[in-house]
Amino acid sequence: MYVEIPVTEVLALAAAREPLPPMVRAVRAEGSTIHADIDLHAIPDAPTALRWAAMALGTVSVSATFTGYADGVASLRVTVHARSLPAHVFINPLVGPINDALKQRGLPDGLVQLRRGESEPVVLVGVQSAVDAKATGITITDVDLRDATARVRATIGAVAF
Repeated sequence: MYVEIPVTEVLALAAAREPLPPMVRAVRAEGSTIHADIDLHAIPDAPTALRWAAMALGTVSVSATFTGYADGVASLRVTVHARSLPAHVFINPLVGPINDALKQRGLPDGLVQLRRGESEPVVLVGVQSAVDAKATGITITDVDLRDATARVRATIGAVAF
């Protein structure tokens, strides 16, 4: 099976089920990059370091550029800007609240992981793990993001939801 869907439609489908988490102020895609504005004040139960950052910065801009897919995991190079200044240090405290929000939606804990990159951090997203949490019999064989469009190839077996 091959699915090609603009990121705007993915976001519309996600929002149709339930709204995006309150800390997400805006999401848009451009090329192979997804941009999000995150209001640090709106993150529930934020760790102390993040609460301090929220007081100083408010909303940060996060850009995640798709860099590949292998072994069920998508990788994205991430840049974070606060008031036009690089602020990659603030990505670490965001991973916990992101995983918490995903877990509340029935997805496995630890779906999003952070790794050091050459110059910018790399976020790893367990795409196959997310699919496995919702259905059996679907294997994601390839994922790509370009032209603000997600492209997914999968093999379909005996599917159960």
